[in-house]
Amino acid sequence: MRLFLSLAAVLLMTASAFAASLDTARDLFRSGNYAAAQDAALALDTVEGQIFAAEIKGARIMLMDVADAKDTAKAALKSLKPILKADPDNVEALFLRAMHQGFRTRSSSSFSILMGGMIGDTEDAIEAFAAAAPHDPRADALRGAWHLGIVRAAGDGRFGASLDDGMAAYDRAVAAMPEDVAVISNYAFSLIVMDDPALLPRAKDLLLQLETTPTIDAFTEETKARMMRLLAVIDDPDALRETSRGLLNTEEVEG
Repeated sequence: MRLFLSLAAVLLMTASAFAASLDTARDLFRSGNYAAAQDAALALDTVEGQIFAAEIKGARIMLMDVADAKDTAKAALKSLKPILKADPDNVEALFLRAMHQGFRTRSSSSFSILMGGMIGDTEDAIEAFAAAAPHDPRADALRGAWHLGIVRAAGDGRFGASLDDGMAAYDRAVAAMPEDVAVISNYAFSLIVMDDPALLPRAKDLLLQLETTPTIDAFTEETKARMMRLLAVIDDPDALRETSRGLLNTEEVEG
């Protein structure tokens, strides 16, 4: 009996220590210490820690807080493989795989994208996530990003991508998640970097919506602040074009 109680106590202490460690990683992330948060999450050597580390890598790629977006995305994808092999229906791992596949695609050269089948791989990853979580609006955000990214890089109608479909998907995501700073920001930014005046009214509406959206951590605060710089020059095409350069990591690699 004493042995049983001792084992139970050890298990409870271990679970408590794990929770505290994950909370530490989350606190570091919320305060903007992204590298330390990522290290703390990886140090847990658990599925939850690996998933949170992949989430942090995504935030850092978006904020251009990594030396190489493609390498960071590839590392995240590699870490998610064993998780999905053991649990193919892990929704968060599926979401992060789709997101990082998108980051890897748009950070690669046009030759690598075409020869490596990355466009189809990204679409497949998005639809795998959507199938596992049919009511999760993040699937529409991912679809929107996929369509608009391809339209910007290759043109409307290429590789099955559509400007209208991309905007419709993003609009559904924003309607379902009206206070999601990352989704609103990515949608607005994707429209702005199209460099099409006809898309700016919708981008401006999104930025005005974002202006009153509350932030919850350093990541959302920094993301929102960057977008407010765009809102300040939204009616000046030259200033808008200049300000948008290097603001968020949504740039495709040429060549």
